[in-house]
Amino acid sequence: MKMTPNRYFNALLLLLLSSISLNTLAQKNGTAFNDVQLQPTIAYLKYHGESRRMVRLIFINGKNYQQTKIAVSFNGLEENSVIPANKNGIETLEIPLPGPTVTKATQLTVSILTGNQTYKTRCIVEPARTWTIYVLPHSHVDIGYTNTQAKVLQLHEDNIDESIALAEKTQYYPEAARFKWTTEAIWVVDNYLATASQQKKDRFWNAVKKGWINLDGAYGNINTSLTDSRQLMQMFSKSQKLAKEQGIEINTLFQGDVPGASWGLAAQVEQTGIRYFLSGPNASDRIGNLAQWQDKPFYWLSPSGKQKLLFWQCQPYSLGYQLKGDKIPNFFTIDEPKPFYTGHPSQNFLNPYLFGYLDELAQKGFPYDMSILTWAMSDNAPIDPELPDAVKAWNEKYASPQLVITSTQQFFTDFEKKYADKIPSFAGDYTEYWTDGVSSAARETALSRRLSDQLKQADAVWAIRNKTAYPVKAFEESWKNLLLFNEHTWGAFNSVSHPDDEKVKSEWAVKQSYVWKAKELVDNLTAESLQQPVEQDNAAKNSNQIAVYNTVSWPRTDVVYVPAALSKAGDLVKDPAGKPVPSQRLSTGELAFIAEQIPQMGKSTFSIHQGKAYTKGQVKGRAQISANTMSNGIYKLEISSKTGNIKKLIKIAANRDYVNADSAGLNQYLYMPGDSIEKIQTSTYARIIIKEKGPLVVSLLVSSAAPGTAGLTREIRLVNGLDKIELINTIDKKAIRKKESVHFAFPFHVPDAKVRYSIPWASAAAETDQLPYANRNWYTMQRWVDLSNSSYGITWSSPDAPLFEIGKITTANLLGGLPHAPLWLAFTPQSSHIYSWVMNNLWHTNFRADQQGQVTFHYFIQTHEHGYNSFQANQSGLNTHQPLLVARAVPDEKGLPFTIQGENVYVETFKKADDGKSTIVQLVNCGDQDSKMTVNPKDNSSLKIWESDLLETHKKPLENHFNLPAKGIMTICIEN
Repeated sequence: MKMTPNRYFNALLLLLLSSISLNTLAQKNGTAFNDVQLQPTIAYLKYHGESRRMVRLIFINGKNYQQTKIAVSFNGLEENSVIPANKNGIETLEIPLPGPTVTKATQLTVSILTGNQTYKTRCIVEPARTWTIYVLPHSHVDIGYTNTQAKVLQLHEDNIDESIALAEKTQYYPEAARFKWTTEAIWVVDNYLATASQQKKDRFWNAVKKGWINLDGAYGNINTSLTDSRQLMQMFSKSQKLAKEQGIEINTLFQGDVPGASWGLAAQVEQTGIRYFLSGPNASDRIGNLAQWQDKPFYWLSPSGKQKLLFWQCQPYSLGYQLKGDKIPNFFTIDEPKPFYTGHPSQNFLNPYLFGYLDELAQKGFPYDMSILTWAMSDNAPIDPELPDAVKAWNEKYASPQLVITSTQQFFTDFEKKYADKIPSFAGDYTEYWTDGVSSAARETALSRRLSDQLKQADAVWAIRNKTAYPVKAFEESWKNLLLFNEHTWGAFNSVSHPDDEKVKSEWAVKQSYVWKAKELVDNLTAESLQQPVEQDNAAKNSNQIAVYNTVSWPRTDVVYVPAALSKAGDLVKDPAGKPVPSQRLSTGELAFIAEQIPQMGKSTFSIHQGKAYTKGQVKGRAQISANTMSNGIYKLEISSKTGNIKKLIKIAANRDYVNADSAGLNQYLYMPGDSIEKIQTSTYARIIIKEKGPLVVSLLVSSAAPGTAGLTREIRLVNGLDKIELINTIDKKAIRKKESVHFAFPFHVPDAKVRYSIPWASAAAETDQLPYANRNWYTMQRWVDLSNSSYGITWSSPDAPLFEIGKITTANLLGGLPHAPLWLAFTPQSSHIYSWVMNNLWHTNFRADQQGQVTFHYFIQTHEHGYNSFQANQSGLNTHQPLLVARAVPDEKGLPFTIQGENVYVETFKKADDGKSTIVQLVNCGDQDSKMTVNPKDNSSLKIWESDLLETHKKPLENHFNLPAKGIMTICIEN
């Protein structure tokens, strides 16, 4: 029998009533309600073949148990219904409103008669658009944290198999409800394929090509501000190689948990093919104010403005856990959770959360009719096998919002297709928040940074020497281990509360092993790159000739430190023309000498002879040293005999002191116990000795007692005639589990200084080049920080210590999760006072509770008597991060067959192509103007030049002269 509208209305109310009452089954009668309230929603119910606006009726201070008559008056229409008694009681009721969709605010009146009591309530129903909400199923990939790395990996590999089975089971569901799975990290896929049978591999790739399994590009959830330029690009190497092999496109990045990201990601779009970036950050832990960016998509413009990355920061990735995951077995309650069936897919789903979320978006002026939510049951959780049925049931019930089970790529493709011309564009660094935790393992962090530079140099030497049999896999494995060390998971969830737990120690041991494995690989590759051919090895060992390699893209004069084993012949060094050069045997046994004008990306050959070091003809005389002063002809330093801090730093030619006169001096050790800046302490009982006496190298060694340590040494070193100051600080750390921080203070004197710092592929001006709501409490540098006014300044660099604060210590009181804390800065005042934040244990989870042992931090200081020059700052940073390399000389090596020239352009990296037939060069124009590049052969031979990318493809041919846009980057392939 066909239902009348009122009878259908009654039936629909009963249906809604029964679905809402599921949560109350088996409850005893309790307190009855004493009032009612209407809650408008943006939702539309499917009603008798049409779409009707929905409101929620909420029973206040109790439940409704009795038979109830409901009268609805809306839009000039009235409808009545009867709700039968319910012994379990109901708390809410979903009511479909009569009449067409409203186009203006309309008042609704609802009367409720229950027993002998009548309640009347009203609300205003605003017009509402129809919505499509994309739901992204995934499991957040923490490599560790919830369990040992091996068990975590097994869970994620099992998720792939479970997902394929569920996708196959639901393949005939309505399209929007068909299951698909996002693996999140290529680390999972890489390991899955490494052990899978061929049958399993075929099944996997078949599922990928059907859209059942979806791959995003990043190897893991990496702290992108910690990776250098090459590492940042290597994040996507494995995914792009897999995509090429399989004939598919992987053009998305999904980053879970990590708050913020490096601006460099936007710069490398054309190099990696990654065009879309979905960020699902943590909900509350140490995220500052970045929640303000939620659901405000924008094209993230690169520093050059020529590339753009479509960025969307969605709601926190933990939404699924908050709604459902914490109500089913998870890693907090079971060691190895499995996919869990509750038998009630619609329970603990998106009702009513989604209605409130979309209403809030509408009130904020959100201009789109689609959004995306992630759906994960927890960190490292099994799949939710009930999601397809929950989505299917939802879409059968609601006309809007409709749900679509999605992949990252599907969502961005649909969104961009519809709204490309309405999406705003912004530029700036989204400075990360979670980089502070890396200083809980300062030794390993410093080693990781040095190894990345060393690995690039090994690559460069391989190309300079044109060595054959390029070990592609060994280089890839090295980069993979360095990336895994920079992955955001450092330890167990209880690493701070239970640091002696065996599982906690096990997880840290695996994390630590990534950097030690990388060291083994990189040391071997370095040795191999410098190794002699077998037939020349014995002759080389008997030769007194050494080769000095320059891996940067300008001719270079710098100090070389020759190991004692390689300089047994004597202390006299001669240049390629046989002319003696200044040298000195150091207290370490090394032989130091000045190598002049080593060609760009090339080498020069020197010889070591029996006899005393040559000391005549020193540039600007001899380096001078006394008990607490030193000079190298360019700088004069005075060290405080009481503190060991640098009291004066004078640029001799300008007679300018770069130390703030009201400060305690440069390179001051600061120890902050707990979170109190008021209780900050410093080192005491400084003892200063002369370590290197000159005439080429002079250094003072300051030994001190220092709180939190078993001792502190600070070596201050100058090399005669070289425009740099080197500091070598070694902390012998005690293991302390009470909260603590360690800084080295650098209160420079540069009035009206602007602070700029290097990031992957570019540089950023603090505050000016930062997106709103990015981290301003501390910063992460790649190679350098420059402090300049219009007339002079300082470039300060550290290969080991990435974190710094501007103006003052802004990390005091930053303990625990700090959700919505007022301590997060919204503005960075400019200052020439820099604080290097080298150690801390301020976190409450994930990172280490303590650290101990010796850790060394190198710093380099170079002043300049002019305003900021981006090219010179990058020169300074590259010189300090990539020192001249020395090895036994090999005769008749011709070096690279080309030279590269371009104003304000430097080579970030260069290497042998994976096929061994050409050279890959990555160029960066750090200037504000386009640069005309010139690539010339060194002889009369011809060169073939292509614009290239991460996969070393020949994208398009280039002439010997081509243009590189201002602040642009380009990969080229050169074949001789």
